[in-house]
Amino acid sequence: MIAISTTELRRNLKKYLVMANNERVVVQSGKAEAYEIIPAKIMSDTDKYFSNPKVLEAIERGREDIKAGRFITITDPKKIWETILS
Repeated sequence: MIAISTTELRRNLKKYLVMANNERVVVQSGKAEAYEIIPAKIMSDTDKYFSNPKVLEAIERGREDIKAGRFITITDPKKIWETILS
């Protein structure tokens, strides 16, 4: 793991993006905040929602509902619950 400052990240962004493919890169922003650079291909593989079979089934059911025309269009976001519950 490597920890760097936001200033160092700005100076050498490409270097740290490439480095994140092989090791953890943590960016320290101030004293309280820290962020990790994670390549998208790794993030989606380890995302707890997209690796959950129940979530994937729900997404697929939603796709099927849309294809079959089983959806409602909400034209007024302020009335979303009225539209859904009616």
